[in-house]
Amino acid sequence: MKYKAILADLDGTLYRGSVLISGAETVYRRLANLGVQWLFLSNNATSMAEDLAQKITNLGLPVSTHQVINSASALVREIRKNLLGAPIMVVGSQELKRGVQLAGAKISDSYLDAQIVVVGLDREFTYEKMKLAHKAIQRGALFWATNLDPTYPEADGLSPGAGSVVSAIATAAGKEPDRVFGKPSTDMADIALERLGINSQECLVVGDRMDTDVEFAIRAGMFSVLVLTGATSLEDISRYAFSPGYIIESIATLEKLF
Repeated sequence: MKYKAILADLDGTLYRGSVLISGAETVYRRLANLGVQWLFLSNNATSMAEDLAQKITNLGLPVSTHQVINSASALVREIRKNLLGAPIMVVGSQELKRGVQLAGAKISDSYLDAQIVVVGLDREFTYEKMKLAHKAIQRGALFWATNLDPTYPEADGLSPGAGSVVSAIATAAGKEPDRVFGKPSTDMADIALERLGINSQECLVVGDRMDTDVEFAIRAGMFSVLVLTGATSLEDISRYAFSPGYIIESIATLEKLF
């Protein structure tokens, strides 16, 4: 078998909002029964990996926390390796703050001592939060982003993503993030390959975005599959200087590639 593992995106690929893509459960079980390993990779950092695993399970597709890697997972890994005890300002969800704290960092709301400003999707984003982040970055704090997705798919269409919050702070601070953990950056690929114990050429990345999923696969040396159930349409593909390895209607038809 050419591919030993599938690295599948979540929003727009496995589900939309709180509804599984039709046929996703069937193809998951069939390929798993053939010995294909499944991991789920998401730029979503409003939840931790265990919360996303529980969401998938609640939707009817039982998965373990070990099978889910998100941009918060990559951030947590970096904190545990190099930033224990560091004061970090988080503009993001309460779940992201909790994850940063559990990883061993100190949550700081003061621009005077924050060593790093981490920015993700914040549904309670305010001018005051932007102001504090701006002041911290101006004082020399590193500017990290969970991801740069401008939008994310929900059941009723696209909604503003983490990239919209990151852009606001970047405009105020006059600089782009020093580091981005989500796709197309390859931090999650490193974690995935460690867990799978295989090489990149044996992995198939499945996702709905050219600028995150497909580019991520190219950077990581993996094969890519673009599904048309999320953010990218056939008409959008020509705008990019690169192409997906395969294009399919939805994850439900993935089995034909094996």
